[in-house]
Amino acid sequence: MSELALSDQEVIDLTHYRRAAEQLRALKAMGVPAIRLHDNTVRVLRMHLIHPAAMTTGPAPVRKSARK
Repeated sequence: MSELALSDQEVIDLTHYRRAAEQLRALKAMGVPAIRLHDNTVRVLRMHLIHPAAMTTGPAPVRKSARK
């Protein structure tokens, strides 16, 4: 594929699954963001594995109107 995304074989090696649904479930359990493409393959960007802390976000801000 490309250097920005993991190849199909790398996703299989990472998750130990061949089916897209099982791969997505395993990646979600690992905390790795992934998407399913139209051809039923899973795409994982390499940056999510190299710098996982850079992609985490803090808690959502609480608006004053929501506080009671």
